[in-house]
Amino acid sequence: MSATSRARSAAIRLGVLAAIGTWAVVILPALVGWLAAPEGSLGWFSAVQVGTAIWFAGHGQSIGGSGVTISLTPVGLFLLFVYVTTRWGRRLIGTERARVSRLEWARVAKFGVVPGFVIGYIGAAAVFSLLTLGGTVTPGVAAVPGTALVPVAALGYLLVRPGEPDAPGVVRGWFRRGPAWLSSAWGIGWRGAALLFGVGLAVAVIRILVSLGEVLRIHEEYGLNMAAGAIVVLAQVLLLGNAATWALAFLAGPGFSIAVGSVISPAAAHPGLMPLVPVLAGLPDEADYPTAMYAVVLIPFLCGVVIGRWVDRELEFFGNTRARLLATSVSGAIAAGAIGLLTALGNGSIGVERLAAVGASVPLVVGALLVEVVAGGLLWAGWRAWQERGGTAAVTATRTAGGSRSGSAP
Repeated sequence: MSATSRARSAAIRLGVLAAIGTWAVVILPALVGWLAAPEGSLGWFSAVQVGTAIWFAGHGQSIGGSGVTISLTPVGLFLLFVYVTTRWGRRLIGTERARVSRLEWARVAKFGVVPGFVIGYIGAAAVFSLLTLGGTVTPGVAAVPGTALVPVAALGYLLVRPGEPDAPGVVRGWFRRGPAWLSSAWGIGWRGAALLFGVGLAVAVIRILVSLGEVLRIHEEYGLNMAAGAIVVLAQVLLLGNAATWALAFLAGPGFSIAVGSVISPAAAHPGLMPLVPVLAGLPDEADYPTAMYAVVLIPFLCGVVIGRWVDRELEFFGNTRARLLATSVSGAIAAGAIGLLTALGNGSIGVERLAAVGASVPLVVGALLVEVVAGGLLWAGWRAWQERGGTAAVTATRTAGGSRSGSAP
């Protein structure tokens, strides 16, 4: 058996195990919830069916039942799935990379590891989809192939890392076709996306903590026991990723919508009538804000300054101002684009009528973040270029003056 075929077989097996691992993340809580509700009339297999449908939703796929379609993806659940899948992918890559030479690795990764891992994951998803047949909630038609989003994201994180010595040659080749700073800008851009996401998450958590009394009051109205209450809390924690993208949309300026006709932006907050979901108590009350509220756009701007500082620390431009500005702009654009992908993933419907469109406008959010983050990065880059040019001029002047004095000496 060739190295590629052996790697493909191992990848299929680990792809299946990765899918089972992510499936267990939702099935175990679903079964705990079923055990915690002995008064319910549904059997344990119904809990498995619902949990499996939620598993598909966590992969960015639509699910529905009784005429209601849910297309909003819990961003936190998606990121958790990617993390679990990354662990299996790292094990696969580490094992197969050690078996072949550096020259063989590019071919083995391209034709063995990547397709095998994705095929194994999708194959497990096809089996899981059979469990939802006849259930109250079922995935959409394209849900099975759509689950490839998670293994592709995990392998992309592990393999598209041009700075790593074990990255496939094809990946290093992509980046070598660009400028010398491109590989560093790529990594800094994704780090900047994590910074922006963390800022949005912090804002969302602070809003919930400020409204904690109201959140707990709504939670208590459900009358759940401890185990069932923990499941409800866990479900809302997984939606914090969506809340982080909404908070970033607010900070960027365009704002977001929780229901048709509602808007929450630096101009005003008109949330409208919200469903009794405890975490939504963290949304601001009806209000019109002063123009000064738009000062919140300085937060993404400052994140751009941080990204510009990272670029300056990791790269040496030797006075090449054009390369410095381009590297900083590309890093900021990657960060804004990554947030746009998460925002698009977290948008969708959670019902009909007023809840048919939840989220933020992706083009507006990406455009605003692009301007603010890149502007912040360019401000830092311009300041550093001015500093270096001033320092060079001072050194030149000192040397010139020293040379003149030396020339006049007898």
